[in-house]
Order: sequence, then C-alpha cells, then structure tokens
Amino acid sequence: MPKYDSRNRKALSNFSGQHLLINKFLIKELVDLAQINRSDMVIDIGAGTGAITFPLAEKAGTVIAIENDPASIQKLRSKIKEENNIKIRQIDVLRYELPRSPFCVVANIPFSITSPIFEKFLGDTSVQLQRAVFIIEKGAAKRFTADPMTNPVILTWRMWYDIRLVRTVPSSHFSPPPSVDSAVVKVIRKKNPAVPINLRRKFIAFASHGLRYPRLPFYEAMNEVFTPPQITKLVRELRIDRNQPICSLNEQQWGMLFLAMTRHVASYRWPKSPKKNKRQ
Repeated sequence: MPKYDSRNRKALSNFSGQHLLINKFLIKELVDLAQINRSDMVIDIGAGTGAITFPLAEKAGTVIAIENDPASIQKLRSKIKEENNIKIRQIDVLRYELPRSPFCVVANIPFSITSPIFEKFLGDTSVQLQRAVFIIEKGAAKRFTADPMTNPVILTWRMWYDIRLVRTVPSSHFSPPPSVDSAVVKVIRKKNPAVPINLRRKFIAFASHGLRYPRLPFYEAMNEVFTPPQITKLVRELRIDRNQPICSLNEQQWGMLFLAMTRHVASYRWPKSPKKNKRQ
C-alpha cells in the first residue's frame, strides 16, 4: 500500500494510513460481500504484497492490483505463479485511469486519501463501478452513511450508489494496528437512481446550493429556486414540514425536488454548476 502526503501525494516514510490487513477470515468476508464471480473485473487499491489480491484472483475473471511502493510490487510479482489473471499497476491510484468497462473494487484503502478515492470512483459519470467493498476509517464510514446528510458531495455519491456501513473492524486485524477504528463499507450502484446520470453536474450545483446552510428550514433553503406557490406544492408532494431542516431530506426526496426544478423552474433560477475539476 502506498504512503501518501495529502499535499503532493508523494511517498512518505511515516504515513499513518498504511495498515496491512492480516486477518484471513476478514479478507474472505470482504470477497464474499462483494459477490465476486468469474465475469468480474476487480480492482484492489493499495494491493501491498497481495493479501486481498490473491483471494480475489481465485474468484474473479481479472484482478487489477494497484500499488505504488516498489518493494511491495517486487514481492507481489514474486508471488505470482499460476495466477495469470492478475494485472499489476505501479501507480498512484489517484492518477490511475479507471477502466471504461464495468468493474468492482475490494480494497483496504489508505485512510489519508479516503475522500479523494471515493470521489474518483463514485463521483465521475464515466466511471462504471458496479460494486465495492472498502475498509476505511470508521469516522469516514459514519460520515458517508449518516442521516441527516449535510455534505453535498456525499449526497451526490448517494444519489447513484447505496453506501452501507457493514461493521466495525478491530485494530488487531491489521499490522501495525491503527490508532483509529476501522469499518467495512459496501457500495452498490443503484439500478434505478432518482436522477438520471447525465444530469449529475446540474444536481451537484443544486445540492451545493440547497446545503450551503444545512440546518436552514426547507422553505428558506429553496426560496431562491422555487416560488412560494411552488414551495407550498412541494411540501405536500414531499410530505414534509416547510420548517424542517433541508438536510433532513432523503435521497428520494432530493431527486423529486431536483426533477421538479428541471421541469417547472425557468433555467435562469437554477443554481450554477461548479467549475469542472481537471481530474474529471
């Protein structure tokens, strides 16, 4: 697993997110949770010396092992014998060009870049991620699955993916043991999302506007987009109180609200899309 610095992503000798998974029963659980089969292409992020890579290779059609540490890469290559369905990629995962065809992920990812990894895999409309099982820092797992939702980026992920905290992972399952709790998180692409994927960028702008002050009452958070009569109608359709915090809406309600804007609100009132990220 590579050692990252949040500013320049270069290897560091004291990266606190490098905790190798050593519990074989947990590794089997991760593979089983992801429901991997021979038709799947699977990515292992921070593959290290192959603790997850090789069990994946027994189930998957192809395994892409991403690792940036030369010493780990050398050990990983030395272990490959008959497992010819393993492809090793020595690269920073944040610079890796993801497959254009459907794929899955099973990985124990570096804690220090959890959010950038999730944005890379869940935040780009061109990415064909179908299922994923991650081990991440428990605090991040709780934020990603929390209700109410106060972060527009996390809300956007959840519009197209179900994200579920499966369970806590004891520190004894790692070497060296991390100083923070870890958790297993399962991600599944939604078959019928509330908002079409081609409208993602417009939805991000809408969610960012709505959650600029997450605790604002619904009517106040939306009064620059919808007219008072429209807000009154939306309150009835969404079955909410006009004074409840905007952050208390669930994904389905956000979808209904956004689609109501696209159908019934003049485009000049729509929140503006953010500037395009160079990495997307």
